[in-house]
Amino acid sequence: MYIQWIVGALALLFSLGFTVFFVRRAQKETRSTLDSLGRQLTEGIEAINTDIKPLTDAVSRSMGAVSSLADSAHMEKALDRRIGLDTMDQYGDIIEGIRMAFPRVAEYIDERPEAITKLLPRLNTLISDPETRKRLNLNLSGQSSDLDRIWREE
Repeated sequence: MYIQWIVGALALLFSLGFTVFFVRRAQKETRSTLDSLGRQLTEGIEAINTDIKPLTDAVSRSMGAVSSLADSAHMEKALDRRIGLDTMDQYGDIIEGIRMAFPRVAEYIDERPEAITKLLPRLNTLISDPETRKRLNLNLSGQSSDLDRIWREE
């Protein structure tokens, strides 16, 4: 009976030893496989980075160009605004006339002074047209008109 126990214990130890041996062997193989896959993955990523480097450089240059265009557009807008403000200061009487004749346009110009540079040529065209002068009752020949009356009231 003791012999059966001893043989059973030895069989158990022997099978446990084989189990540990095979698990460690499988673990080493798995580890070496994973290390190999890791190296291959790293090499693949490096190859992709090398292949797309010209593309990333081109994108970087284009973003710089777009940024400089945005700066240029911002500068143009700021200059247009300041030119509009200076024009409004220089031609205050014309601006007052616009406020009386075109109140909504005057509101817009107050918010966006740069629009005055686009408005003045249009007003010049309107004033130079005889039919428009009649409709607006603008008499630029020295006779009395609504604008003369408005100026005298102030």
